[in-house]
Amino acid sequence: MPVSSRQTVPGGLHRVFCSVLLAASLAAASIAGLAADDAQPPLESLTVGGVERQWQLRVPSGYRDSLPLPLVLELHGTGGTPERQMRLSGLSVLAEEEGFLLAAPVAMYPRAKDGMLTWNVDLHPDAVDDVAFIAALIDHISDHYAVDPTRIYATGFSGGARMSSRLACDLADRVAAIGAVGGLRYPEDCQPARPVPVIAFHGRQDRVNHYVYQPDSPDYWRMGVEDALSGWVRHNGCAPRPQLAILSISDVRLAYPDCQDNAEVIFYRSEVADHTWPGSPLAGRMREYLGEDSVSDVPATTLIWNFFRAHSLPVNRLNRRP
Repeated sequence: MPVSSRQTVPGGLHRVFCSVLLAASLAAASIAGLAADDAQPPLESLTVGGVERQWQLRVPSGYRDSLPLPLVLELHGTGGTPERQMRLSGLSVLAEEEGFLLAAPVAMYPRAKDGMLTWNVDLHPDAVDDVAFIAALIDHISDHYAVDPTRIYATGFSGGARMSSRLACDLADRVAAIGAVGGLRYPEDCQPARPVPVIAFHGRQDRVNHYVYQPDSPDYWRMGVEDALSGWVRHNGCAPRPQLAILSISDVRLAYPDCQDNAEVIFYRSEVADHTWPGSPLAGRMREYLGEDSVSDVPATTLIWNFFRAHSLPVNRLNRRP
């Protein structure tokens, strides 16, 4: 992918990144200190298309009906659970600190290869409709809590990142921005109703969702990360040449400027990271599992939330419910 400006992180940008890293480190320490039996919210259920669907919802302690809050949808990876995903990202702690609603839905689309449950990203007609489920979930939560309809976001890891990408395609009039970790897609049939702000993270050494498409890539992984990134850059009308900032010996930030409707595309790339959530409070376990040099320390969770805070759905793009 062409690059217009290549530089180390200077002056103000370096200070901003360091302050974000420090804040994320403190949050990670808080998250890592959670007891293993930390009380989880109960699974709630809703019938969509004749199928019972479930999710967990975390409501910040300061919630008031008179103050509409942002809603973040957090989608777990293939074979994951809401609880494990929230521990991986630490978003549940951030939701309490920053005051936003956090919904973690449960996938139930069985992957043909091994039967592991994931998301119906490719919209197979003989399976559960996950786009309809998420749309119904947004409606259901908005009916019971004060939700700001211009500040609804989706993020996820791996299969959850792929599903977040699908939501940006099909629910662009509901979802203000997405954060995709280890699984950004631009599906072949993607036709978003508007430019959608995107922040994404991926490691070049990812052995699950390959950075560069390979003959042995999974059947759902039909393009490399840079091809997916280019799809969003083109759709959002961004300048094709990114501004490159070197964050560390292994991490870079690519920012695509001049996008329509301020729908910027930001991409964090690690030269060494494997299939991981950068800066996760579970990074120690990840290093043990993936290898010492296979985890990025970029604070993905904090960066995603800061990106979300900077992007709301334009009122003229809002799909108003009857």
